[in-house]
Amino acid sequence: MNRISIIAFLLVALLMASPTVEAQDLTVTVTNDQGPKAGGAFLRSLVLPGWGHQYAQGGSWRGMATLYVAADIGLWLGLVNANWQQDNLIESYQTLAATRAGADIAGKDRTFYLNLASFLSSDDYLSVQLRNRAWNRIDYVSDPSFQWDWASEDDFQNFRDMREDAESFRRRKSVFIAMLVANRLLSGITSTGKANKARAQMQLSFSAPPVYERYPMFNARVVF
Repeated sequence: MNRISIIAFLLVALLMASPTVEAQDLTVTVTNDQGPKAGGAFLRSLVLPGWGHQYAQGGSWRGMATLYVAADIGLWLGLVNANWQQDNLIESYQTLAATRAGADIAGKDRTFYLNLASFLSSDDYLSVQLRNRAWNRIDYVSDPSFQWDWASEDDFQNFRDMREDAESFRRRKSVFIAMLVANRLLSGITSTGKANKARAQMQLSFSAPPVYERYPMFNARVVF
């Protein structure tokens, strides 16, 4: 038996009740399924934080919707800036390594540049590995393309500083990415709750007819 049939049955029963019966209230709540859905708000928030709140607020960008969008824009700007700074520093220290340490930078990975920031020359690197009996690392500098020799201590220190700054921006990028993800999840969770509250409910109230009255009492109220 569907909801409409139940309500119709209750109406008939109340009409047939004896007028001497004490009035009894009956309330039926009907949810408006046309309101914003929690799932829709969550998915929109994953695409753009604040969009889910805008959806749950009936198209308005006021309040938290604007705050989440602003936070997302700020995080993206921070990520783009960190990436740009890192790229510039990498290009600078690679150029310095090629011109002041005679390093072949083609196709080299982070390990190579870490060694350039740790040892003044490939000979120093080899001496340390022999002293530490790290036999598996000795062959690393046997290839001439993996050898280097810094022209001065200042160049060596400048390279170290630039590389450390680049690594700092790389770590900062990871933080920005994590915050972008967190902003989407937080926006999704909060917009879901807002969507649930925004769904309209209609409360239908029926009661038996008062004494000496022929018809039942009927009240309707929409709750947002």
